Formats: sequence, C-alpha cells, structure tokens
Amino acid sequence: MKIERAVREKTFTLTSIAGPSGSGKTYSAILYARGLVGPEGKIGFIDTENKRSRFYADVGGGFDVIDMDPPFTSARYIEAINAFQDAGYTAIIIDSISHEWEGTGGVLEQAEEIEEATKRAGLHCWKKPKGAHKRLMNELLQTKAHLIFCCRVKEKVAQVKGANGKTEIVNQGFVVVQEKSFIYEMTVSMMLEEGTHVPFMQKCPDDLRGGFQEGQQITIASGNAVRMWSDKGTAIDPVFKADRLSGLNAANLGTKALADWWKGLPPSRQKTMEALKDTFKSVAAARDLMAAELAEHSDKSLEERLANAQGASPEDGGFDRAHVIRETATMSGAAAGEQQTTNEEPAGDSSVGGEGSDGEVESSVAANEPASAAEEAGEPEADHPDTAAPASDLITKSLMAECLDKFMALATDATVPDPRQRRANVEFAKNAWKEALPAKLDFVKACFETADKVVKGELQADAARRYLEGIM
Repeated sequence: MKIERAVREKTFTLTSIAGPSGSGKTYSAILYARGLVGPEGKIGFIDTENKRSRFYADVGGGFDVIDMDPPFTSARYIEAINAFQDAGYTAIIIDSISHEWEGTGGVLEQAEEIEEATKRAGLHCWKKPKGAHKRLMNELLQTKAHLIFCCRVKEKVAQVKGANGKTEIVNQGFVVVQEKSFIYEMTVSMMLEEGTHVPFMQKCPDDLRGGFQEGQQITIASGNAVRMWSDKGTAIDPVFKADRLSGLNAANLGTKALADWWKGLPPSRQKTMEALKDTFKSVAAARDLMAAELAEHSDKSLEERLANAQGASPEDGGFDRAHVIRETATMSGAAAGEQQTTNEEPAGDSSVGGEGSDGEVESSVAANEPASAAEEAGEPEADHPDTAAPASDLITKSLMAECLDKFMALATDATVPDPRQRRANVEFAKNAWKEALPAKLDFVKACFETADKVVKGELQADAARRYLEGIM
C-alpha cells in the first residue's frame, strides 16, 4: 500500500435538514441550495410530497423539479438523482429522503411484505431492501453535486425506572426518519426548531460553523459559506477519480474481476493507477478468501471453517480475520470518502439517526427493524455494522446464525437429559462465542440468556428461536 501526504481535495457536500412538520425544512433547503450554486447555478428538486415544492417556486431564484410518486424505492431515488446530475445540476434537494425508509414501497414496507410472504420474521426479510438502501448510499457518496436531504422526524420515547422504582415513559426528543447510519454520512446535519425555524447544528466541521450563526435561520449566505469551503481543496482529475472507484469496485468482486478490469484499461490509464495496484490486489485477495471460506466450508462448524481459512491464508501465522475486515473496510471507505468529510458521530443527542415519521410516537424499536439485545436492555449498542465494516457483513451474519443454532441445539439436546448439564454446556458455549463474535457480544448474551430460559422450561424453543432471529 502506498503512503502519501494527505491533501485537502475539492468535494461536494451532503447536508441533512430535519425537523417536525412546519419547521421550515423546504424553505430553508431552497435558500441553502441557492447559496451552494450561486446566483446563476441550477437547483434540482426531487419532490415526494405531492408537489408541495411548488409552494416555494419563486424562492431563491427558482428551481427545476422531478415529482416522485410511490413506490419510493431506493432505485427510483437513484434514477431521479442521476437525471439531475447528468443534466449538470450542482445542487439537488431531496424532499423527503424519509420516504425511502418508511414510505410506500420503502425499506420497511418491503421487509414487512417479505415477512408476510415467508410467514416468518428474521434477517432474511431485510437482506434485499437494505441491500438496495446500501446501493443508494453508495450512489449518494459518489454524486457530483451538492445533496440536501429534507428529513421527517418523530418523537422517541423510552421506558425507564423512576426514582420510586416504577417504570415511566420518557420523551427523548426527535429522531430522524431514516436508517440509523444515514446521519453519519452527512457533511452537515441540523435539526430545525418548530416555530422559529432556527437550526440546532448536530454535525458541522469547525471551519463551517461561521456560516451558521447561533439563533439565526438558514439563509443563502449559509450555503455560500459551505460552497466556499468545499471549493478550497485541490481539484481531482475526474478520470483518475472514476478509475480509482471502478478499480475498487472490481477488486471487491475478487481477483478475476480485478484482472479483467485492469486488462480493459488503456495503457496510459494503467500507468496512473499503478500506485494503487497493491491496494486493489490486497482488497481482491481479501474478497477471495472470504468467498472461499463461506462457499466451500459453509456446511462445517465454526472451528473447522476458521481452520480451513487459516490454512488457505497467505498471511504469516495464518488467517487474520481483522486483516480481512480492515482491507474490505478500507475499500468501502475509499469509495465512500470522496464526499465524506468525517466519520464522527453528530454533535448533540446521539439518538438522532433513528427511524419513524412526522407526528408519530415510537413505542417499539421493532416497529422499524429488528432490535438488538442491547437496544432492548437499554444498553449502548456496538458500532453499526453498516458503518463499521460493510464488506464483512456476510461473515458476521453467517457467524451469528451459527451462534443461534448452536445455543438452541445445546438447550434442546435430547441426548443430555440432565438440565444442569445442558445449562453447563450453554455456559461453555457463551465463553467460546464471545471470542468468535467480539463485535456482537450483545447478541451472544441474548443467545445465552434465551437458551438458558429454554433449559429451565421458562420459554418454548420455537418462541426462543423466533425471538433471536428477530434481533439478529
């Protein structure tokens, strides 16, 4: 891998403007966009709100609009964004991005339809819709335009024990209606106050804070400040940028796909990519190793699969799981990093970034997607896998499924009639799986506690399995 001096590059920005109904999201977004493109720049507007954007047709010098009707699938958002990008628009407002998550035809509805069709809940319901959502996020990070997302919010409530020991319902404020990691991809994110339309800045680079005066509404000057900041960096050769991204995408498909891509490059462009060749090969080797380990040994136990992967690894000392995750995460991060300025959590309430809709009150995490054991216990959850290492999801989910099966098998093992021995076996499995799934300790804990209840006769095995599949 090549080590080089970090240089600030010109980039396009991603901004989320959230708030309850009537907080001024659309009006603020239009003024902000005008500042981003300048007096003569072109603003595109993707309207999912039944043509409400036309109420503001004369604000900020005007804009062009695409009306989007249901279904609000990830693919249709990509299509609309690309239409504006290809036509040369340098600022695109999406009002609202929340429909992609829980609107008609959105991620939540698709998952519910799969659950109804298969008659069972679990991770399989989320594979296809969340895969489409990830493709949308990748497209957003590669778009050659400033993107402004208007986001609906909902009130989040939680059950907590009061001073008298009784359970109380506590309002924890507003959360954004979108997938949990969406907010982390933003350059700037803000929550507008109802009535005043004044933003509370949740995430903003220090160099930009001067563009958002405390107690002041969003103006054209706010967008202009962001444009001046984003234009300060060094210009990137667009051909080099495109080749780097396509090379990373090819590498993530494996060595053969990378070789085919390389052969298709003209010699002059191969020369410019030479410095990245080792990075491409490292990513491809990691992908090959992961694919071989899953495809060839999926019928074997965890220990056997890890042993096979260890034997196949070119690394000194055998299979280095952390190395594979780092390499694939580096690939994803390089592709995403074209626009992403920071991966820090937004300032302010860390709960921002959940899911929901205007005026609705969240009564259960399961209303949006399967809750983790940590969420149900009110404990902080580990890094979201979509954010931490997207390319390692397949291995992690496979191990989680095997973990679940192992605990349930031990809890219901008819060859061990003594429940005390079955409990001891479950306890032993807990310690082993803590080492195998260090990033999912909350899930291992849930498997252990649920299996223990099955052994003690407090929970039926079928109900236990359904519960664990739901939180996986």
